Amino acid sequence: MLIDGRIVAIPDEQQSRAREQLALPSDFFLMEATQMLQHDTGNGVVQIPLPPGLFVVAFENLYGQRRYGVVRMEMVQ
Repeated sequence: MLIDGRIVAIPDEQQSRAREQLALPSDFFLMEATQMLQHDTGNGVVQIPLPPGLFVVAFENLYGQRRYGVVRMEMVQ
C-alpha cells in the first residue's frame, strides 16, 4: 500500500492488530495510511507529523463504509 508516497508492505497480522485497535469487525480492510495528521483550524489546514509508529488510517468494508482512526503499527518503517 502507499503510505506518504512510499510503497510499504503491511503484513496481514499487522493489519489485523490495527483493526482491533479501532474495534472494527473483520470485514473492514486497511485502505490508506499516513503519518501526517491534517487539522483544519478554521484559518487553514495545518499538518502535524505523528510520532514514529503512529498512523492515521482508513479502513473500508465491502459496502463502502469507511472508518478512520489513529493506530500504532510498529513494524512499518
